[in-house]
Amino acid sequence: MSTTSSAGLSAVLTELDEIVDDLTQCRERAASAFAAEMFFFERVVGVVDRREKERGARNGSITSASQLAMREVYAEVAAALRLSEWQVARKVSQAWSLTHRFFETLCDASSGQISPEHAILIADAGADIDDDTVRQEYEAVARDMAGEMTPGQLRPALDGLVQRLDPEGTEQRVREAVTRRKVTVRELEPGLSRVTADVPTAQGVGVFNRLRDMAAELYEQNATEKAEAEAAAALKSEADAKAAGTAHASSEAEAARTCGDADAGGAGGSVNANAAGPREAGAAADGTSVAATDPADRAKVDDADAAAPVFDERTQAQIMADVFCDLLLTSVPDGHGATDQARTALSAITPTVQVTVPATTLAGTTIGGAAVAGFGPIDDNTAKQLAAVAPAWIRVFTDPCTGVPISVDRYRPRATQRLFLQVRDQQCRFPGCRRPAQKCDIDHAIAYAEGGPTCLCNLEHLCERHHTVKHETDWFVEQLGGGILRWTAPTRRTHITRPPGTVRFELTALLDPDPQHRHALRQALERDPAPF
Repeated sequence: MSTTSSAGLSAVLTELDEIVDDLTQCRERAASAFAAEMFFFERVVGVVDRREKERGARNGSITSASQLAMREVYAEVAAALRLSEWQVARKVSQAWSLTHRFFETLCDASSGQISPEHAILIADAGADIDDDTVRQEYEAVARDMAGEMTPGQLRPALDGLVQRLDPEGTEQRVREAVTRRKVTVRELEPGLSRVTADVPTAQGVGVFNRLRDMAAELYEQNATEKAEAEAAAALKSEADAKAAGTAHASSEAEAARTCGDADAGGAGGSVNANAAGPREAGAAADGTSVAATDPADRAKVDDADAAAPVFDERTQAQIMADVFCDLLLTSVPDGHGATDQARTALSAITPTVQVTVPATTLAGTTIGGAAVAGFGPIDDNTAKQLAAVAPAWIRVFTDPCTGVPISVDRYRPRATQRLFLQVRDQQCRFPGCRRPAQKCDIDHAIAYAEGGPTCLCNLEHLCERHHTVKHETDWFVEQLGGGILRWTAPTRRTHITRPPGTVRFELTALLDPDPQHRHALRQALERDPAPF
């Protein structure tokens, strides 16, 4: 939630404050309309049921009439709303789920506390939870999350929440999802098609990361080659200019001497104008240079033009798409490396996938809990296989009440604070931003120059864009402890962001009154040796 007071604001910020208020009210009305729409769509289920009975009574067979009744009703609604029948069926399903299984979520949407997108995500993510008690617990926590997160942030957070509350069910659903892996292709526009691969999460993230790294390697190589060639061309141009200046000065001196000889001849006798030898190639009568007339010289010029370098002007995204096609069609990225050395460098790149696996899952005492950071759960067998070949381990201790990491350990400790923050934050901590922590800066909430300590209670990940926003605008951030940040906007609205891995069963437990104290559990865990 956010609060605001326009007193003391500039004229521009006051106008911005009014616009934000108006937009917020519009979103609240839209959410209320969505909730009303869901109630109407839920009534379609009853209409279909009664229509089935009507047709069955008329035709003498309810079974044969049931599907026709559904199609009949859905077609009527679809035509009136200018939707496809598939979209109507989807909305009817969502409406039934919200009104019968997630009614409190629908009430939140009706009052404008959350958006329609949030409500649908909550219903979809929790649809497979069969236990009523677990589902109610899930809904309570999910509603709280939705009040602070964008839909893009909420989706992976809900997956993690379901995984914690229903680990055995999640494991089964992950196994079933993997059986639906496939590759499809469809035309986007003339000349451009989209290949979609539905693959297991760990492999999919690895494929994407490898393609990105290979494209970055080649893109940087192309940029370096172009910069070097441009620098060489600039030096050559400068040298040619100096040489031309020297030649011009020599021609003027020669012309002056010729004029002097002519004057001398005029004084002492006649001079034969045709007696002078042929003019050298490249020197005109006025001393300027001309094109070479010798065939050998012309051949040299032509060869120089033919040898002009051709640069690879593709963007990194285009290179990534080309490498993807080359790897699948030829098994090697040989269509993209300009040299053997470049192709070797591309082939040597291996993907990096950050997988979190509970130690108890590896030991076989619990089920589920393994996940690819920022994407979602994976099955236990895949997690164990990846753990068996992992080149490095990071041990993470989390607070059992809040789920916030409190300690990070590694076999060979280095940059432990970075490791801790990367595990805790996972992404940029500005409200609504999802840029991965690996691509962000580590920022001091209280600037180091202003006395801010370089400690975990004063550090957070910010992407370059929001790092600049924090330092160069009226946005302000405070650390509340446990990795929780309170952002204050220029209009004085406040926004709370929590670490993505935070569990919210006890909301008051998230606010640490003394964020700089030594956590007792962390002290105990630091004395515990690593189990691997």
